[in-house]
Amino acid sequence: MKLKNTIALVGATSGISYLAYRTISNKLFNKTFTRYDKGDLVEQKYLDWIDSCKKEQISIESFDGLKLNAYDVCNHDTHKYMIVVHGIWSSKTFMYPRAYEFDKLGYNMLLIDQRAAGDSEGKYYTYGLKESQDLQQWIDYLIKKDPEVQICLFGLSMGAATVMMATSYDLPANVRCIVEDCGYSSLREEFDHIVRHDYKISFTVPVLMSLEKKMKDQFGFGLDDISPKTCLENNEIPILFVHGKDDSFVPFDMAKILYNHNKGIKKYYPVPNARHTEANIDENYYSNIDTFINTYFNS
Repeated sequence: MKLKNTIALVGATSGISYLAYRTISNKLFNKTFTRYDKGDLVEQKYLDWIDSCKKEQISIESFDGLKLNAYDVCNHDTHKYMIVVHGIWSSKTFMYPRAYEFDKLGYNMLLIDQRAAGDSEGKYYTYGLKESQDLQQWIDYLIKKDPEVQICLFGLSMGAATVMMATSYDLPANVRCIVEDCGYSSLREEFDHIVRHDYKISFTVPVLMSLEKKMKDQFGFGLDDISPKTCLENNEIPILFVHGKDDSFVPFDMAKILYNHNKGIKKYYPVPNARHTEANIDENYYSNIDTFINTYFNS
């Protein structure tokens, strides 16, 4: 009788756990993959700056039929361009403060809205998988406009994953360098961290299995298909790895994982006391990035 009761109790507990894991995975899926236009709040001086820029709003069609939009900001008579790529739950507007500083350094910029963000179409984020294919088209746009263009890919958070995953493609020589700021090493490792950190679950396997099944049913790809660290194993484009040491969303340790996986020229730039997307609190942030880029740009 005791054995029977024990088996029944284990079965009931397992059932509750399964339902709990499934509920969490569904919540995580809806929160992290579905478009969320929260609106980016920036200081008025940056809005005034973008209004004063010599810029053109442009659009391209993605490989899967989405209309994607960007600002082509061309304030300087130079071939030097930065493609500035924002992160999740965000848009190009969030990047205005950084773009303002890059403009002062003399760079022209393509400020893009990634799919499912800002003025671009799309319902779902794919964490760099499809976004990296979109990025190739933006690169092609700049080269058609100026065959002598020199390009730095700058990405923040999910945008950092986008620029790193783009290295798995045969990028043209016009792409001289990459700056990735607080990017994740892989989606599996990032979601494992989120489940542990946000949901206080130490055994993450059931949640990730349920989440991955939903991903494959909805999109046709899984967690391991989104792995910036794997893409970097054959990368030969010089890359600067920037990461805040107090980042609790994308753990600081991921920067070292990415750095160690990268094949080619690389530089490591840890920023003390900086949280996620806040490495620019360092007074040397922009000068360090400028020095790195100009090492690979022609004067």
